[in-house]
Amino acid sequence: MRILIVEDEVKIRTGMSKLISAHTAHTIVGEAKNGKEGLELILRLHPELVISDIRMPVMGGLEMLEAAKREGMKCHFIILSGYSEFEYAQRALRSGVDDYLLKPLAAEDVTAVLEKIQSRVQAEEEQAAESAEGLLRDILLGVRSITEEDYEKLKDQASLTENLPCYLAAGYLGDADAGYAVFAARQWEQLRIADGQLCIFYTMLENTQEMFCLIQGNIGEDALAEKIAHRLFRNLRQEDMPVWALTKLEDIRKLQSAGKELREWYLYGMFPGRRRVLTRECIQEAGGGDYQYPVQLESRIRASICSGSAEGLDRDVKAFMEYIRGLQCNPLYFRKAYGKMINVIENICSEVNPQAYRQMQDEHLEKTVANALTLRTLEKCLQRELQILFSGKDRKEDIRNYTIRRAMNYIREHYCENISLELLADRLEITPEYLSTLFNREVGINFTTFLKRFRISHAKRLLKGTDKKIYEISTEVGYNDPKYFNRVFKEEVGISPGDYRQRD
Repeated sequence: MRILIVEDEVKIRTGMSKLISAHTAHTIVGEAKNGKEGLELILRLHPELVISDIRMPVMGGLEMLEAAKREGMKCHFIILSGYSEFEYAQRALRSGVDDYLLKPLAAEDVTAVLEKIQSRVQAEEEQAAESAEGLLRDILLGVRSITEEDYEKLKDQASLTENLPCYLAAGYLGDADAGYAVFAARQWEQLRIADGQLCIFYTMLENTQEMFCLIQGNIGEDALAEKIAHRLFRNLRQEDMPVWALTKLEDIRKLQSAGKELREWYLYGMFPGRRRVLTRECIQEAGGGDYQYPVQLESRIRASICSGSAEGLDRDVKAFMEYIRGLQCNPLYFRKAYGKMINVIENICSEVNPQAYRQMQDEHLEKTVANALTLRTLEKCLQRELQILFSGKDRKEDIRNYTIRRAMNYIREHYCENISLELLADRLEITPEYLSTLFNREVGINFTTFLKRFRISHAKRLLKGTDKKIYEISTEVGYNDPKYFNRVFKEEVGISPGDYRQRD
């Protein structure tokens, strides 16, 4: 069972989520801290069960549930209440709420009420499976073995005939407004009413944010695609990116393979500005251009991060996004380009900001990009990377410190090699003059002094902690000339390496 938890107290919300995950096989699909956020998630995720507090800021639990019902959402509701709100919870039951749980929550009470709701959900699913929509859902999901009798039942339930064209439409709704699924369902209903010659049956696959529609009527594919586009792409915000695809079915028994093929077409909705239903002809025409990764833009983004230019980074990232929008190649390369850019940013963070790097890893942004179906998802992932990168109070200062921390990390890893200001600046893709200025401003000493002190510090550790010869230590800390090492050591410490080793 797919469950949404709406509760303003973090401890109760997370505690409920952990309790359900630990004691049941149900799935927590989302959490919200008030009724407004909860309503958005109900419209987007279509949970089978909503567990909600009654009194919350912004929008209360009952207000949220009433709004969800007005939107046509068919899900079960459990109210959370304290003993002082017991009578209020009882009144809520009379308003259509399935059950209530009293705080503080006990594991046995939670599991008992979930079992009760699960039984109701299963009964509803069994009943729905006998409808045309339920059969369509089962076939597309492949949740059970589909028999010839099932196909005959679908044809009978949907009133399909042998001599009229039949089509399957598929929509990915994950990057549209939270209420778009409700809007799309209404549009299919209105199309069914407006064109009485069309048989239309649709189903929503909540886990994957997809909607499938089986259509039959005396209409050509192009004309049907135009009708669908007219209704399902109307009045959309620029950032809304639902993807719709359509194919003709030669045989109702090929529904499952047709659904799989339509899913493969979603990627072609990445081309911006294409508010059209994807057909086989569209796919064949699209994506024939060349792909070239924008190496120069990557270098500019690296340089902007290292130089501390938040304005430059914003400009360069926008230029990167605009470049990708203009590509006409196979959209798989869109994923590849964003994946590579996100990897670049994460590599920088792994060197200089482990905390930000861990947060990026925890959010699995690279995985999200690898499976993205829309351009909006790709752009949101890159923007999220930058939000994490800029999470400090003083963004410009943080970015500037990135450069110094990267420089210090490089010195720690390569101090035994021949390091110069010019070599390190080239590594960081900034000018030697700028690196020198940063060292003086951020560290308080110049690059040469920092490198010398770092090497001598390691030499002191080796002199006291090992039996290595002085010339061996000299080479190990980056001084190939032992005489020069002796002179530098004495200038820094006041005594020779040999005397330092003998000193208690």
